[in-house]
Amino acid sequence: MGRRLYKVNAPNKKYEFWQRDPLAIELYSPEVIYQKLDYIHLNPLGPNWNLTTDPCEYVYSSANFYENGDKRFPFLKHIGSEL
Repeated sequence: MGRRLYKVNAPNKKYEFWQRDPLAIELYSPEVIYQKLDYIHLNPLGPNWNLTTDPCEYVYSSANFYENGDKRFPFLKHIGSEL
């Protein structure tokens, strides 16, 4: 079975490993926005993942951008400048 299990018919990729989930959460206030951002940044520290002990050390997180101004990912914008 192997690769066939993950094969998709899409113009931009051959395989998909994650289930698509269209769960949308309304971000109706700055407080809710920052709450969700904190959740995203703290998720790699959770017991189910245990990927790091500091959100800024997780290489695929925007936490270091927010905390230290790291520009590793030039496409990031600070959410505070978008409100």
